[in-house]
Amino acid sequence: MFDPISKTILDQIKKASEEEKGAEAEKLRASTYWVLCPSCGKRVAKRQILAEGCWACGWKGTEEELELAKAKRASGQESKAAAESYKTRCPQCGRLVITKELGEKGCYICGWKG
Repeated sequence: MFDPISKTILDQIKKASEEEKGAEAEKLRASTYWVLCPSCGKRVAKRQILAEGCWACGWKGTEEELELAKAKRASGQESKAAAESYKTRCPQCGRLVITKELGEKGCYICGWKG
């Protein structure tokens, strides 16, 4: 379909695109503006999580706790809360509910308790 020269050019474009994506991902990881919430794993502005807490789960902590969580994540260790999703589908009705509430009180739509 493509002649050898066109194929070579397309390969070079694809390679450059992948390198650019990798560089942007690395820049985001090294950013001091964004951090991952230690509780739910959502990306949050560092200033906001320290002042007001996480927008998704409400976790609030200190800068030392953020650095400790970052080190644990880098070493491969993950807390149980971070591995657990913030929201889960109810097994009976399928409604998206908060995982913690589903475990403690049951589904607020159909009343299912597990």
